[in-house]
Amino acid sequence: MTFHGLLITALLGPELARWKAAGHAPVFWWRDDDARRPSPALDRLLELSRRFGAPITLAAVPDGDLPALAQVCASTPGVELAIHGFRHENRAPAGQPSGEVNDQDSLEGVAAEVEAAIAVFARAGVEAELFVPPWNNAHPTLDAALVRHGLVVSRYGELRAPGAAPPRIDAHLDVMRWKPTARFRGARRFLLRARRLLVERRVRGLWDDPIGLLTHHLDHDEASWTFLEAFLARFTPVSRRGL
Repeated sequence: MTFHGLLITALLGPELARWKAAGHAPVFWWRDDDARRPSPALDRLLELSRRFGAPITLAAVPDGDLPALAQVCASTPGVELAIHGFRHENRAPAGQPSGEVNDQDSLEGVAAEVEAAIAVFARAGVEAELFVPPWNNAHPTLDAALVRHGLVVSRYGELRAPGAAPPRIDAHLDVMRWKPTARFRGARRFLLRARRLLVERRVRGLWDDPIGLLTHHLDHDEASWTFLEAFLARFTPVSRRGL
């Protein structure tokens, strides 16, 4: 067993045993952000998806080469393309959290942007169902626009809320750290967060509340790739569409 495999067993094994004793197993799904076009890093990501039979939701920015991206992804079973914002452009006022939508934007304007993004995906032969806001921006005007167009939203870190509008399914476990520069989060830090998420669901009886694995293939260092491979060898994500 690899070092990361041993660490997964040491840090998650006792909690997973509690799940098993209760007749349950955790549900993971996998989202990867910031795709714009085919790349060697994307090829590596898709190879992992194929090798481990792990469906993946690839959040793609509409201003990229969507036809080429869709063509490459079509060769890998279980790949979903999601809309990742409009241009991945930060329009937040100074001092405010990053995001594409702000208080000065009208609902009609944002709804038109969402409609345009849907159309870009449609021209590439993709019927998009999921919207992933860049920087996990949670602006209410964006939510209202997504409801208008019948899209599901995915941000970061929350349990599912039945009846939420728009419906929401988040990622929770980011392989990366971002400050001061992008790098692997670290196996111990990642796994301790995973354990907290598992305990929270067990204690609250939310056995089927999915945990989202989050990756960013264009930013991975070798440590990130190595750990991701070890994690996928132990936990096989399910398709987002089935959740």
